[in-house]
Amino acid sequence: MENNGRKPDRLPLALLLVMGLGGTTVAGLLVGIVMLIVQEHSIAYGVLAVGAVVGAIAVSQKGDADSNGVWSMLVAFPLFIAGFMFGYLAGPNNHTLTLVLQFVAAVVSFALCRSHLCRQMLLCYAFVLVPFACFSFIDASFHHPAKDHELGIACFAIVVACLGIYAASIADEWIGSSGIKDCAKTIRFASTAISVALVWFIPKDNVVYAAVFAVISFAIACALLRKHVSGSRLIAGGALALLCCASTAVFPAMAMPVAGMLLSFLILDFVGLTIFSAAFIGGISYFYYDLDMLLINKSYLLMASGALFLLMFFFIKRVTR
Repeated sequence: MENNGRKPDRLPLALLLVMGLGGTTVAGLLVGIVMLIVQEHSIAYGVLAVGAVVGAIAVSQKGDADSNGVWSMLVAFPLFIAGFMFGYLAGPNNHTLTLVLQFVAAVVSFALCRSHLCRQMLLCYAFVLVPFACFSFIDASFHHPAKDHELGIACFAIVVACLGIYAASIADEWIGSSGIKDCAKTIRFASTAISVALVWFIPKDNVVYAAVFAVISFAIACALLRKHVSGSRLIAGGALALLCCASTAVFPAMAMPVAGMLLSFLILDFVGLTIFSAAFIGGISYFYYDLDMLLINKSYLLMASGALFLLMFFFIKRVTR
């Protein structure tokens, strides 16, 4: 007889959200009370930061940490948050170094933690820290106008790296051997969100950045086409893909989401596909209304691009019947 009384492996999303909010509140109250007692003693904050993170890792080693998530959300999760907050309070005078140490702590905690929920949080936190550390270093090391140029280069490099990480997460052999297969979806979500957020900091009028994204899109499109067609059809499809990708090479906020949509389509990652599609629509809107180009020229370019993408759609639909 089927056992209908078996407990589910995962907590309901609504309960996770409530517990997450509660854990964050508990951590905030704990840090606030400690601040009233410790005042401005940086060494004490550093000791508390290490102690809270070590305690969170120890709590996550409990045997039932992954069975239902309650223990990790009630104890380990607030301790991790408190530990990272104490870390910021310990190093207010060197923001870049603090962010780097936070990143190291997040990576080490991710490697040692056994709670799946906390590992997801730590992974997302580590992803977010990378651009913040780069921004802090640039802000402290450069002055205008050099700062804006270096910021654009840093954002471009991080976006390309995020796309590379997303592509690497598709390879089951690699991600399985690295021991992070259970966090593949989190890796894809974090890399998608970071890349979409940072693409808006890339200079809008720099065609070189957009051209690089267009080349990446063309390479992914060719790889997709070679799985389904060959011979003359592959050549025709490659020519259409080249024209479609080239039409996006005038604006980074249009070219990058196309590369992301192609990557997410490889594994039917609907979350990533939705985020990249929304970013593509936003890029088109920004290009049409705000970019410094004659409105009639932008209209012609968008109509031609739309016609090319429709032609590519019908071509793929025809050859893959």
